[in-house]
Amino acid sequence: MNFRIPKNLIWPIVVLVIAFGAFYLKPWLVKPQETISVTAQGSFDATPDIAKITATIESKNPKLDEARSENEKKVSQIIVKLKQLKVDEKDIKTQNISAGQGYETQTMIYPAPPRPTTNQFSTSLEITIRSFETTDEVIAVLTSNGATNLYGPQLTLSDTNLEEAKSQAREKAVASAKKKAEELANASGRKVGKVVNIAEQGDYGYPVPM
Repeated sequence: MNFRIPKNLIWPIVVLVIAFGAFYLKPWLVKPQETISVTAQGSFDATPDIAKITATIESKNPKLDEARSENEKKVSQIIVKLKQLKVDEKDIKTQNISAGQGYETQTMIYPAPPRPTTNQFSTSLEITIRSFETTDEVIAVLTSNGATNLYGPQLTLSDTNLEEAKSQAREKAVASAKKKAEELANASGRKVGKVVNIAEQGDYGYPVPM
């Protein structure tokens, strides 16, 4: 399997609701402040620079403690091999650990034979991939070492790039909101004053191939 990232992606980042004060005052009159409220959306095209994969490693044994020990060995082996692929330790995170009674698959035999008792121990890992060229190798390490229930790769932005993209989107949203407010104020014979309120909605989503 060859993993490829789409070349062009759209990443909607943030929506701003901005209220600009519009003042229409006469020196001899005392009037409450009037405002013009506008809504503007800013977006910024950003190409994902990381991918995330989630995988579960399961171990079964009649004795729960032995299942735990076997599971730890599997997880340790996977981590060692991921590090050999230059995956940083901070990019390998344990999401969840669970343990309990396991259930064997039932047969169609009637009457059903006694079901052997067993216990299972599972660990869920989230792996962050910063070099897309190694994606296939990371998946191979997981599947060849007992990992199941793989999800991903999910393309996303690193924290630094995400904050930069959101900052760019905010600037565009503010400029758009200001333009709308000025147009409305001019049409009604008023003048735009200072900003009196800003509300932000973090409505950024998944990249969409074009």
